[in-house]
Amino acid sequence: MLNIRREIHLPVPNPAPLGLFAFGFTTALLQVKHTGLCGDDPEGVITVVLGFAIFFGGLLQVIAGLGEVRRNNILGYTAFLLFGGLWMSLGTVDIVQILAPGDVAKPNPKAMEAMLIMASIFTYILWVCTFKLNKTINLLFFLLGTTLLLLGLGVQNESVDKAGGWFGLLTSAVAYWLAAAELINDIHGEGKREIIPLGHFSWNKFKDHGGFQAPGQIHQPRLKRQSLPNAIIANDGDATFDADIETGPL
Repeated sequence: MLNIRREIHLPVPNPAPLGLFAFGFTTALLQVKHTGLCGDDPEGVITVVLGFAIFFGGLLQVIAGLGEVRRNNILGYTAFLLFGGLWMSLGTVDIVQILAPGDVAKPNPKAMEAMLIMASIFTYILWVCTFKLNKTINLLFFLLGTTLLLLGLGVQNESVDKAGGWFGLLTSAVAYWLAAAELINDIHGEGKREIIPLGHFSWNKFKDHGGFQAPGQIHQPRLKRQSLPNAIIANDGDATFDADIETGPL
């Protein structure tokens, strides 16, 4: 009697560029309203943002976050799922406001202010974690936390709101830079050369190719396998095939 067990460990693609591009695009789109670049039609911007908030900024970040789960990246999946859910929630608030008659579902300014400030708090907590990664992702979370804080304080203050909008555009630009670095360094640098610089802290020395991955930096370690008398282990490229052959009673 022959029992064969095979385990295949395939490489997991880096989901960070997807989430970062989705985040940066939707964030920049919304800031057109807050900065006043939309002119005299701010509500028209909300109409455009609405669909992107739910599907582009929301759903795609959730997908990226679930991809980070497979890579055992706690910062990646926490950040992408939090902000993906935040974008979906903001889109839902706008939908309810549009569908409800009159001012029945008009958001309370104090509630919006509290929501944005609380979002800035968990963003700053994530920012503290990025000091173990690189300067680009560190700057991204600092700018994002500041953007949310200013937008919260600017709910009833137009000048502060506009400042938050400009910080949001800067945040979006950094997100695009980080996404491009993730993508180009992975493909053209093959995870070994840093083509687009991210900046590294002096206390966090660059090792292997992990320093390129942000937020997708922390990879799931491959478990060491015990040597078994009847084990056959073969490597085929990036995939590992592990077959244990057991012989039962004849």
